[in-house]
Amino acid sequence: MAITTGKQAGSATYRAIKLAGLAGVVSIALGIAGAIVDEMETFPGTGASAGEIAGFVGTHRSALLVAMVLSTAAVGLWLFFGVGVWLWLRETTGNVSALSVSFMIGLVSFVTLLLAGFTVFFVFVYRGGEASDPRLLNDLAFGLLAMSGVPTALALGSYAAQVFRDSRLPLWTAWIAAVAALAHLVLLTSLVITSGFFSLEGGVIIAIPATLFAWILGTSIVLLRTTIEEHNELVADC
Repeated sequence: MAITTGKQAGSATYRAIKLAGLAGVVSIALGIAGAIVDEMETFPGTGASAGEIAGFVGTHRSALLVAMVLSTAAVGLWLFFGVGVWLWLRETTGNVSALSVSFMIGLVSFVTLLLAGFTVFFVFVYRGGEASDPRLLNDLAFGLLAMSGVPTALALGSYAAQVFRDSRLPLWTAWIAAVAALAHLVLLTSLVITSGFFSLEGGVIIAIPATLFAWILGTSIVLLRTTIEEHNELVADC
């Protein structure tokens, strides 16, 4: 039976953290590509009729399907990225805290809600907008995206709190996380506001996720820049 030494285990953890950083960077590239392809800013607004929504989806079906594949791949990579961040927090602080666990629970939860929303929209686009109630399907997809703001705020808020209490972690990533956490709580307003920027299909659905993208990209770079020497020093200090 193979025996894994502490040095080997540490090296494996280090490699996983670096791979998670790479996954984060790739996910942002895929997410941006998806946003460019689907041209979300041209999507019918909250007050659009069922016919307008169905017509838009039917006309742009191919582009929307490509965009959904890219976005789904990006969000899927966030699961591995999240594991890497959790490992990094554990190795740096020397223990598993309630905050790091809350971060992981929040991340898995918001990814699940995002994928659920994508599934609804995927089915809608797959049918080319030919649904008995296209407006309901569209609202349900965007509603799930808005609801994901709650666990996203939990994940980012927990991460920020963990970093703020430990001086060995890069403080600037905590500030981005804190801003993004507060911003994602604002997404809930889209479930009660019926028109304008903060409505369900308003500009808020594009602007606020940009803060999450910023945190993922910044934290991914931190993970990628972590050297084996720094990793071993942090573990030795714990």
